Amino acid sequence: MFVVVLLPLACSLSILVGGSNLAQTGSGEASRSGPAASETFINPPEIVSSGGVLSATLTAKKARVRIGNKDVMARGYNGLYIPPTLRARPGDKIKLKLVNTLDAPTNLHYHGLEVSPLGRSDNVFIHLGTSEAFDYEIAIPRDQGPGLYWYHPHAHGLAESQVAGGMSGGLIIEGILDPFPELKGISERIMLLKDSEIDGDQIGQKADPAKSTRTLNGLVNPTVKIHPGETQFWRIGNIGANAYYRLQLEGHKFYQIAQDGNRLNQIVELKEVLLPPGSRVEVLVRGGAPGTYKFRSLAFKTGPQGDQNPEVTLATLISEGPAQPPVPLPSKLPPVADLRKQPVAHRREVVFTEGPGKFFINGKQFDMDRVDTTVNLGDVEEWTIRNEADELHTFHIHQVDFQVVEVNGQKTPFMGVQDNVNVPVRGVVKILVPFTDPLIVGKFVYHCHILSHEDKGMMAVIEVKPR
Repeated sequence: MFVVVLLPLACSLSILVGGSNLAQTGSGEASRSGPAASETFINPPEIVSSGGVLSATLTAKKARVRIGNKDVMARGYNGLYIPPTLRARPGDKIKLKLVNTLDAPTNLHYHGLEVSPLGRSDNVFIHLGTSEAFDYEIAIPRDQGPGLYWYHPHAHGLAESQVAGGMSGGLIIEGILDPFPELKGISERIMLLKDSEIDGDQIGQKADPAKSTRTLNGLVNPTVKIHPGETQFWRIGNIGANAYYRLQLEGHKFYQIAQDGNRLNQIVELKEVLLPPGSRVEVLVRGGAPGTYKFRSLAFKTGPQGDQNPEVTLATLISEGPAQPPVPLPSKLPPVADLRKQPVAHRREVVFTEGPGKFFINGKQFDMDRVDTTVNLGDVEEWTIRNEADELHTFHIHQVDFQVVEVNGQKTPFMGVQDNVNVPVRGVVKILVPFTDPLIVGKFVYHCHILSHEDKGMMAVIEVKPR
């Protein structure tokens, strides 16, 4: 495996060796040939909370959508391949009615929110049959971290087909830039990445990363405008089924401030970002010299038995117009609590293995009626995640964030927490998990977020019990 890990965020965020040269010139300079193109990038539609409440209805249904130059039948929300991004603030309530008109069960998961897994909240054990509706009510805690999250179905055995079909959208908790008055008013770009395998005139049930169409907000290679010297805020989320994105912006650097909806304790300067399924990153981008630059996902293979993710241009950045004086980047980010200062109550091991057409956690396939792990409210635990397969897996747990402390025996300096992490081929990741918030009492799940693996059994049930 050729990844050089950025230690604080383990394999979920990686610096890779040997980044490719700029296209066309191969010399580190952008292409400047040809007339300037107009901007075709657009942020997704939004539903914004008002008076402390976000009210919305999502109807899961089949509809014809346009992807690139093709009209295809998709499984989506409200007839859209990119449904509305939900935008709320800490302390708000999300009141969302889900209507199912599909010919299969479905539900909703609010990925990354530290909210209750019970009742009408983020309860993945609820399943809606055809022609059924359900009213979700999510109470967002006042201390919920601001940042980019997302929503998607979590019906076991159906997650890959429904998410690949278009059933996923963004969710933003406002306030991430509030501590930085120098960044007030900068342009915000919401960039939601999806992978879908088009089969004739419809989106197929599976999403092979080698064959899937990659889109940014449902668009194929849109143009994005920036002024030389201008600073923009990019929220980038991998809200697809199975694909990895090895992100690179020609002639530019990413200045990362958050991972998985969690602000870091310092800005991290990156040339590339590896974004596994389910992960998000929030970065500042400063416009380079006038010219045209490719925003690409570089080729990436997930192991000897894994998938080939080919190189694809996600968007084209055009730097033009009057130069702007660079906005100073924040010199200091707010502190983040380091879980290594807490006593460890228990140590556990989670082992990912595979068999022909089957995937396992600790030798078992998912059973929603079986509790695999029981923990006590108030405990901080150390989990060792072992990948005994010849391909990458990811580890994601609902309701809580965790801190990566070690990858393949190497200790990681602390920069923040996350909710999804890459586990190297035949590798080991150690994390600290805080089961300390009373809101999370109840049953929820942890799993590999490559949805084809999750659907084939790589998921387990955890229950947090009050003392």
